Amino acid sequence: MKKLLLSITLIGLIATSVFSQESPDKNFLFVGNSYTYFWNLPQCIEAMGESRKLNWEMRQSTAGGVNWGQHIRGEKKLQTVDKIEKGDFDVIVLQNHSLSSFRRPDSMFHFGQMLVDQANKKGAKVYLYLTWAREWDSSMQQGITEQYKKLSKKFNVGLVPVGLAWERARQLKPGFPLYDEDGSHPSPLGTYLTACVFYGVFSGESPVGLPKRLSTKDRNGEKLYLNIQSAENALFCQKVAAEIISKLEN
Repeated sequence: MKKLLLSITLIGLIATSVFSQESPDKNFLFVGNSYTYFWNLPQCIEAMGESRKLNWEMRQSTAGGVNWGQHIRGEKKLQTVDKIEKGDFDVIVLQNHSLSSFRRPDSMFHFGQMLVDQANKKGAKVYLYLTWAREWDSSMQQGITEQYKKLSKKFNVGLVPVGLAWERARQLKPGFPLYDEDGSHPSPLGTYLTACVFYGVFSGESPVGLPKRLSTKDRNGEKLYLNIQSAENALFCQKVAAEIISKLEN
């Protein structure tokens, strides 16, 4: 009987230990569209965190081309509001349609406020994902930046200055291949730079020194590469991200 009780106790302790090791330090939800899911952005950020011993778990509610209003209304089979209400997220990231900043600023404010209110009810910290200009019209960036900064201040939420990092990278290296062939979506390199900015904001640490290869494991436990960059390009992205984050903080 004593041996049986001892065995049960040991099993319980092992199970508790395993559970505690697997439980994430922070749970994140990304609400957005293809600018979020292209080239595995949330998973790349998670892998960056893992490289620094940060146990982050990323989830997303995304669909191609959608805006915040469509998230609220549940279009394209989105269940964003339900996920926020039923989830236990520490951090919620909001990314609107890339052109809404200057085409529909009132709508952006209205539905953005609704999503922020939902997140606040759950006690989650909210960040706005400040996106980039189209490749063929860099002048878009000013309007995008102004709108996201305005909303960040009004909603009293955090800001992830991805678009500013893209702008800076293009200033330093004209033609730096951040874009997909369509001139709108990110290339793998663009996603890597974006992930560096998110990592720096989320962790409060410099992204300089992060790995140039980001990986996870597939369902069989085999290594699965999410993003691979040259050492030169990876370091450049890390330094640009660190510079932009420091300016935002000051």
